[in-house]
Amino acid sequence: MTSEPQKETIVHKGDRFAHVVIVYLVSLLLALPLFIILLPYVPQLVLPIGEGIRVDHFITFVLIMGAFIVLVRKFQTVVYTGLITGMVVLTLTGLFGQFGFGDMYRTYAELLGSLRQSAVQTPLAARKLAPFHDAEKLQALVNDPSGMVRKEAVRMATANFSDVVVGSDEFTLVQSLSIFKEINSRWKYVSDVKGGEYFATPAESMELMAGDCDDHALLMAASIKAIGGEVRLVRTEGHVYPELRIGDEAKLERAGYLIRKVLFKKEVGDAPLYHHTDPDGQHWMNLDYTRDYPGGELMNERIIGILNI
Repeated sequence: MTSEPQKETIVHKGDRFAHVVIVYLVSLLLALPLFIILLPYVPQLVLPIGEGIRVDHFITFVLIMGAFIVLVRKFQTVVYTGLITGMVVLTLTGLFGQFGFGDMYRTYAELLGSLRQSAVQTPLAARKLAPFHDAEKLQALVNDPSGMVRKEAVRMATANFSDVVVGSDEFTLVQSLSIFKEINSRWKYVSDVKGGEYFATPAESMELMAGDCDDHALLMAASIKAIGGEVRLVRTEGHVYPELRIGDEAKLERAGYLIRKVLFKKEVGDAPLYHHTDPDGQHWMNLDYTRDYPGGELMNERIIGILNI
């Protein structure tokens, strides 16, 4: 039989374990929103292993969580009193049909969901980028001396979103995304001849609206460049796709809102938006033909070459 002192010891250990669990749960509840808020401002920290392993997110969460654990333990009375008071207030306001537990849950869920809805930064590239194959030829093809691509690009730029109210500095962005919508809604994939490589001119691809990945990338780049947008071509293993320059952090946030809530609301849904950040802190969003909205998930994240058009 268990003696009374042993029973007291077991109960005491159980109480301590329960207390530790409560401290960690409360700390987690408080740490997650702050982690989400601070995440966009955390500088990248990449370990030089393979193509690079990002550890800044992990370190940031551990530091925030650790800080809250210390605070909760040190100010237990204040924290628990605040939590109990809050629960009482929520209970009363909920009974009177105002802000209750259900509303608090939905608000908190939306805050946590914003992490998934934000633009996802992916690894920029391999440590050493290989020369972009056929770079001079591709750059030459993007130029449009005949003016045909420019004429059609203007038509596509004004075919969608004309009723969306944006700032004067956002016209080119919205018109570039209108071009993306026009091309990707009509594009049909057709492979090159087996064992060969054929680069169609943007004018040819504009007429046919068909071709392989590099034909699509050239057409998208030439069209957006023709209306003043900045585009680059990204080469991964066995694939090429165009990226549109969005700009700094504030412009990325604004573009994400426009894409998710205004321009491609039905197409995006709850999916995350992907982007790359260059060494100057400028953000680029992919316009691949494999997705019907800008910033879709990448087919291959390992970049082996970048060509500025």
